[in-house]
Amino acid sequence: MRVIQLLGSRIFRNALFATTMTCLAPTHGHAASGCAPGSTCLSVTGKGAPAPEPAPFIAQCTGVFPDFVTPSAMVPSAGPWFKLSQSYPTAVPANDAPWSNIDFKDGVTGANAYLYALRDYAFDGMIDADFKPEANNVRPWFHMPLMNFGPRAREPMRGLTSERSVTGPELGLKQGVTIHNYAVGFYNAAGAVTIGQVLGGASPDLAKAQFAQGAMTFKILFSDVTANDFQGSDVLSGAPQWTIRTAAGPQTVRLMQMDVAAVDSRSPTGWVFGTFAFDSNATDTSPWRRLRPVGLSWGNDFGFTPADQQAGKKLTETTISDQAPAYAASHLGWAGRANGPVDNPISGCLSCHSTAQLPSAPITFSNACTTDAQKMLWFRDLKGNQPFGGVDASCNPITSAPPPKPLDFSLQLSVAVQNVVQFGDANPCLPSASIMNLRVDDHPGEHPRIAR
Repeated sequence: MRVIQLLGSRIFRNALFATTMTCLAPTHGHAASGCAPGSTCLSVTGKGAPAPEPAPFIAQCTGVFPDFVTPSAMVPSAGPWFKLSQSYPTAVPANDAPWSNIDFKDGVTGANAYLYALRDYAFDGMIDADFKPEANNVRPWFHMPLMNFGPRAREPMRGLTSERSVTGPELGLKQGVTIHNYAVGFYNAAGAVTIGQVLGGASPDLAKAQFAQGAMTFKILFSDVTANDFQGSDVLSGAPQWTIRTAAGPQTVRLMQMDVAAVDSRSPTGWVFGTFAFDSNATDTSPWRRLRPVGLSWGNDFGFTPADQQAGKKLTETTISDQAPAYAASHLGWAGRANGPVDNPISGCLSCHSTAQLPSAPITFSNACTTDAQKMLWFRDLKGNQPFGGVDASCNPITSAPPPKPLDFSLQLSVAVQNVVQFGDANPCLPSASIMNLRVDDHPGEHPRIAR
């Protein structure tokens, strides 16, 4: 056990009152330029600390948490500028889970119906709002704060963070071609209540990191892949396009994948995870609705191995959709578990999210895990209040006292907490940062930044 000193002790204070703090006056740090009109623009380091001009990084503040912290050269001088939706509610809305009466275990029919219910709930008002929560008049949506640091930090135009890159021939790409992928996630009001409870006090309250029934989150994933990158036809032909800002300049990206997850007490893990892939053969009027279900998991199918798959046995806690586009259907997870095109094929939707905890755990098994029994550590049916635990360099589980703090399948919450607890990144949007002490378990040494 050790004591970590954190810069920015007031990083979490008053986060629940972001609606009343639309423009924070910079009482520490140095004013900068280039941000959205009406926002506070600060010169900071890459870790959020004040920095003199010329600004190495720019932080835009429209609330208690930064919208983005990005290299100054990447700030879009004429916009658009990403705005973090951070007015986290304090009460879970009633009757706001239309998927809850659908039996997701009822074969392909039930799984597809459940997934489409989640997709359409997410899209209701959001397509017309261009996925800007402040413009959605149907229901509120919120972002995870503090995903602003490290090599996968939010970019400033759309708030996308870097995801796993893919190298051909994976996904039908030409040999050696590498594509870069990006994503942005959203939480409904029920899910945002937990974000506010964990991050809304003087220090993070990890005991409150349990999402309520009705909580739902979705993530849309984009790729910089071009038609010429594929060995065959362009599987993203007709997909929605966004422009984002990378270190190389403005970059056009296209929609490839959508992930959805909902708290559901009917699941042995307490969650249902699913994923969609863009289908260029679909004919829906809106290209956003050309996303087709790939699969759904409510458990990790503990004990099911590639040998079982080869023997023709069936997963019992996963359903693969009959509507999955071919490129996605050929890129499933370990032993055929549900997984998206961008995701690591040695894992699964539910598996990697079960590692959400502090200190962080590896989201997939390493090459040191040579047996199926070792790999099965990542495919246990854990509850959201059970930590994944630690793993040593030889792929053996580690027991620690006290145990790691579970974060209820939220890797984005893991990123936010890890940024400030392990890496000491500071919130530049609150005045007069000071130091606080936070005790955290320190096994098995330092951990790299979580990918998502």
